[in-house]
Amino acid sequence: MQRGINMMIGSLLKEYRLKQNKSQRKFIGSIVTQSYYSKVEKNISQITADNLMGLLQYNNISVQEFFNNFSQKSDNSYCQTKELENMMIEAYYTNNIEQIHNIKKIIHESTLSEYDKNYQTLMTNGFLALMNPKLNSEKLTSTIKNKIFDIPSYTQDKLMLYCDFMRFYSLSDNEIITRNILKQYQSTNDSNIQELILAIVCNILIFSIENDKFENVSYFLNKIQNIKTTPQLLFYKIDIEFFKNIIEIKNSNDAKKINKCKNFIKTLQDAGMKEYSNELKKFIKDNF
Repeated sequence: MQRGINMMIGSLLKEYRLKQNKSQRKFIGSIVTQSYYSKVEKNISQITADNLMGLLQYNNISVQEFFNNFSQKSDNSYCQTKELENMMIEAYYTNNIEQIHNIKKIIHESTLSEYDKNYQTLMTNGFLALMNPKLNSEKLTSTIKNKIFDIPSYTQDKLMLYCDFMRFYSLSDNEIITRNILKQYQSTNDSNIQELILAIVCNILIFSIENDKFENVSYFLNKIQNIKTTPQLLFYKIDIEFFKNIIEIKNSNDAKKINKCKNFIKTLQDAGMKEYSNELKKFIKDNF
């Protein structure tokens, strides 16, 4: 998440709270915990779309007015789009369809340009299609694919967009694209790029398991061996070990290794990632 760029949502919420002469406790009611909200005001924690909508409604703050002020204080659309994209990703990984719909409302009420509104709406429709395949269509898939490859070279923004919507490509297409990405960034020390590469390779492992095709897995695992484990990269490192272990179980039929996978799940659960831990449990159930 990009921080320190002019005015963040948490800072603007604090400004509204102080204007209303309310304590944090009175401002939040029962919508979120005070410890969580305190971090939001300090721009340490990212607020979800449904919680933001709840706070604005609870305190009689117009959504349109809020984002008008946000736009004026940030002085550009970059902050707004990054906030929206972070909200979308969080909603997607917690499988919160209602939150995605709330984000669409926020986009509609925002002061973004028509181009940015259309782009962000396209992203929400893409995430909704990933969460509910019945909402997908050839037109939507084609539009998102074209949008990804309208971006020249594999920039960080393009990698983020591609990573989010890899499911719109076949496994073989994903393998070709990922090989090109790894070739371009084989010597990078940029931790943000490394994080995206690990996320992309993680998706390759997932799709390989789903398709029961493992002949190219070792290539991708070898390519990321030299990426050092840091706090920023730890989540994806654990994820990759989890799916690598699943592949080893499938190749060896050694069901005893499933306990190792359960240990990975427990680590993530203990770290507070309950929803994602449940997704991994479901993944094991669906694939064995």
